[in-house]
Amino acid sequence: MIDTERVTEQSVEFLDAAYQDIVEQARRLADQYFEQARQLLAEVQKTHVPVVISIRQTSPNACSFYWARVHPGLDDEKGKIVTRTIPKGLGHKYPTGAFRFVKGQLNRLVRSYESRLAELRQLAAENRAMRRSTLAWAGRYQRVLAFDDLTQSEVV
Repeated sequence: MIDTERVTEQSVEFLDAAYQDIVEQARRLADQYFEQARQLLAEVQKTHVPVVISIRQTSPNACSFYWARVHPGLDDEKGKIVTRTIPKGLGHKYPTGAFRFVKGQLNRLVRSYESRLAELRQLAAENRAMRRSTLAWAGRYQRVLAFDDLTQSEVV
């Protein structure tokens, strides 16, 4: 008989490791974007990057990659930089009008990174769905086996 607990554990560990790799790729992408944006803006003598990639991890199994608009000095009390999430809507990609406020070469850079980020969002969502399905399937299978064992012990 198949050892479903061992197989499920290995599958979940593999999916979790792949998910962490996706998150790390998104982090590297965010850093890479920010550096390229700063260099691009430095060429036109600007220092403020108006949009950044933000990564929020709410639990070990939940992470989101999104764009945030940066507003320097908007917080009047402390003069801190305030970021506001750009609404994404349904699906894994941002709508075309989401980055209207970004002009010129930076807009092309943002759109390029957005396509790569959307791919990572989709992979992450598929990974988490597969993990949930694997755990649900293993639970159902264990219940069937337990019921089968119970039924056979009653027959004897």
